[in-house]
Parts: sequence; structure tokens; C-alpha cells
Amino acid sequence: MNAEQFSPEQSLELITEVIKEAKSRFEENGVIYCMWGAILAFAALLQYGLLRSGQEEISYYGYFIVPIGALISWYYYARKKSSRKNQVSTNISITWGIVSMNLMILGFFFNYVLQENLTPLMLILMGIGTTVSGGLIKSRLILFSGLFLNAAGFLCFQLNWLEHPLVLGISAILFILVPGLLLMIKHKGNNV
Repeated sequence: MNAEQFSPEQSLELITEVIKEAKSRFEENGVIYCMWGAILAFAALLQYGLLRSGQEEISYYGYFIVPIGALISWYYYARKKSSRKNQVSTNISITWGIVSMNLMILGFFFNYVLQENLTPLMLILMGIGTTVSGGLIKSRLILFSGLFLNAAGFLCFQLNWLEHPLVLGISAILFILVPGLLLMIKHKGNNV
């Protein structure tokens, strides 16, 4: 294998291009952020409403849309034309693959063990994934959204568990859906 020697300026330019490419791949046009913000807000606010109306035994039904969202996400990324991968985009994919798998396993198989700690733990995991992604692609919007998701998780430990779905729903709107909409506006402005 023939290794090219780069000047410091060329190395910095290559690193910058790799980060830009990963940033555009994961920020994209905000569609996935909007989709997940809407899915999580719908499921959480439905759960909150069902709990408040005394229907605790079916309050989790809204979360059955989450695996459908996972399939849509997988299909969306599988069909994307950008086949060029780099270390940053690979790290983000691995991070979200692990975080998503853990979220689904915790939500569907350990909910009875974790009980009132489930929502805080899920918010913390989503916050970690979002913060890591924001840091890797150097997006302050995504990084701070992740930090706020993380803080919302810790806030839930201080609240009655009946309020957790409300915190999750509001967090999904403010820190996933709204950033997705802002990314869509930014993307649309860049393509005019």
C-alpha cells in the first residue's frame, strides 16, 4: 500500500472534508429528526393521556409505533445514494445502532424491571447518542439538543413517574422535532 504524505494544511483540509461529509449525511434535511420527534411525542403524549384517564393497562400501546419507525429509518438510510463512508459517519452509525438497540430492548423487555426508571434512562441514552453525534459532526444544535435530552432524563428522576411521559413528549418536540425542522429550513435555504 502506498501511503501519501500530506502537508499539515492538506491533512487539516482532508479532516474538515470528512467532517463536512458526515455532517451533511446525518444532518441531511432534518427528515429523520422530524420523524422521530413526531413518533416519540405521539407515543409519549398518548401514554400521558391514557395514564391521566385511568387506562394504565393500555398506556404503553403508543410505543408499538417505535419499531415501525426503526424500519422506516433503516429503509430510508439503505436507499440513500451517498455510499461514501468515512470514520465519522461510521462512528455515528455504530453509536445510534447500539443506542437504538438498547432503547428497544429496555423498552420492550425490561420495562417491568425498570418501572419508573425506564423513561429517565431512555432520555439519558437518547441524550448521549445525540450529544455524541453533535460532537462528531460539530453541530452545536444537535450537541445542545442532546445535552437537554440528557438533562430531561435526570429531571425525571425527581418527578412522579406519571409525569415522565409528559417530559418525554415535550423533550421529543423541543429537542428532536424542532431541531429537525430547523435543519429542514437550513437545508432548504442552502438549496435555493
